[in-house]
Amino acid sequence: MRDVFAAIPNVRDVRVMTSEPLRILGQHGHQILAQAKDATGATSLTLVQWLRFGGGGYLQVVGMARVEAWQEAYPRFRAVRDGIEPR
Repeated sequence: MRDVFAAIPNVRDVRVMTSEPLRILGQHGHQILAQAKDATGATSLTLVQWLRFGGGGYLQVVGMARVEAWQEAYPRFRAVRDGIEPR
C-alpha cells in the first residue's frame, strides 16, 4: 500500500503519519495520512490516501491540501470518497 502512496506525483519529502485499515461503504479499505512538500519544496501539504478493495481490484482516492486548509478540506475529501459507488 505504501508503494501505491509513493507513486503520487508532484510531492516530495513524504512522511507517513498514520496508516490504518478501515471499512469504506462496507468494503475493506485502508487510509494513509502523510505530511509532504509540493514539488518546489515551498509549500507544506497534508495528504490522505484511501484504498478500497473489492471485485478483484482496488480504488485509490487521494486528497491533498495545504496544511493551513486541511481542516476544511478533509471532510470534503471524505464526501467525495463516500460518493463513489462500486458498479
